[in-house]
Amino acid sequence: MAVYHADALVIRSREYGESDRVLTLFSREMGKIQAVAKGVRKPKSRQRAGAQLFTYGDFLIHKGKSLDTVSQCSPKESFSYLWSDLDRSLAASAMAELLDISTISGQPNAELFTLTLTCLFLLEQYETSLLLSAYALRLMVILGYRPHLGDCVECGERLQGERLFFSSEAGGTLCGRCRESYSGRMVRAGSIAFMRQLIQADLSKLDRLRWAAWMREEVLETLRHYLEHKFERPLKSWRLGNTISDGLERHIRSLNGKEGKEFE
Repeated sequence: MAVYHADALVIRSREYGESDRVLTLFSREMGKIQAVAKGVRKPKSRQRAGAQLFTYGDFLIHKGKSLDTVSQCSPKESFSYLWSDLDRSLAASAMAELLDISTISGQPNAELFTLTLTCLFLLEQYETSLLLSAYALRLMVILGYRPHLGDCVECGERLQGERLFFSSEAGGTLCGRCRESYSGRMVRAGSIAFMRQLIQADLSKLDRLRWAAWMREEVLETLRHYLEHKFERPLKSWRLGNTISDGLERHIRSLNGKEGKEFE
């Protein structure tokens, strides 16, 4: 077909030529799409708003031989709050980056599209790290990469203790006998249990969950290691967000005279 519609989110945007942008869209009907939006870097372009990162809209796209072209975009939501809040902007970027690297073009996944759109709406009010962690875990469940949490991924033994061994290579927690063949890290049992809650909880009630600073750090780091191992590339937005967050916490500790103590 020469022209088609896509109900889609802009999950990546990069400069192309003197005044164009290549958009990576994730659509409800067709999955990931790449298309060039011509002239959108010009100040008076009518399509400028539709080419902004995180825009959700109805795209009219012309099929090309090598690269499709955006003919028209009717934005439905721009998530303007993201541009005035660094933490939320970084969390949204981390979601978009993860969605991009975990999917291939032309494979529709309506459940994943709905998850991403829902989380972008919820991000305006929810704690960023909490929602990002829930998004990452649920994305992995949808794609069939759910980590084993609480039982041994190799032998199925139910694990006990204050600290459990988690291996990204194995795909989850391991018992003492099975862990000998794998690299990994020790994670507190409370963090493992909390990740199970993030998968099972109703997204609309996610803000009822509470976690301490040490648990947040463990969950985020464990997930980052797992995701980067699974997709064999660094998560740049995720790493940047953690670096900024760590810097802010150190600054707060120094102001409170608590430098070097655990911040909870």
